Amino acid sequence: MEETDAFGRMVLGFYRDDYDGSGRYRSHTGATRDGHPEWYFGDSFPPESEAALKRVRETGGIVVDAGCGAGSHALALQQEGTDVVATDVSRGALRVARDRGVERVTRADLRSLPVVADCVFLAGTQFGVGGTVAALQETLSALEDATTESGRVVGDFKDPFAVADDHVAGREELLDFDREAGVARRRMRTEYRDLVGPWLDLLCLTPAAARDAIGATAWSVTDVIDGDGARYFVVCDR
Repeated sequence: MEETDAFGRMVLGFYRDDYDGSGRYRSHTGATRDGHPEWYFGDSFPPESEAALKRVRETGGIVVDAGCGAGSHALALQQEGTDVVATDVSRGALRVARDRGVERVTRADLRSLPVVADCVFLAGTQFGVGGTVAALQETLSALEDATTESGRVVGDFKDPFAVADDHVAGREELLDFDREAGVARRRMRTEYRDLVGPWLDLLCLTPAAARDAIGATAWSVTDVIDGDGARYFVVCDR
């Protein structure tokens, strides 16, 4: 396992009852917050996640759970009969997902998915990896080739106003907040024991800004699923 796979080691340690409490997320300011690996092992989900998974299932075909983490969403889809492929760049996370019973597990990043899917599901705000509108649009361009002609993408963002003003998790990670445009980015990394993960830049958008950014691609936002807090899901169809 790579020495930069702090997240994977953290969830693997928790899964094996060997978690020592040292997992944390660090912002560019140096501020830290607890890693809470238990959050990745639930067998039930918040209402917005349940609604998003319903929109995933209704496509009726192959689903890629991209950035699957410990595999909880992939397991839920699989148990309901969905043909799901779970992908992640973290070897530790994939080991956990496989050990928990996810049948199809592949190491891949968001822009090099292993199958052509009817739907790509993205939870954990990783839809905005890269931290800019341009990076989001590049991801959506790559997902054109990774999905069928009637493909769908369901992914979540955080609203930067809620992050900044409501003091939710990630406030210290916020950078470059353009309040007029409704666009910001977060910078954070995972640390666990002696491992340090890479810095991640994650795009934050208001729902209106998300519609504008995605509408400039081959995709359109056909639904917005509000959550309790900063997070919301968008349903994107071609």
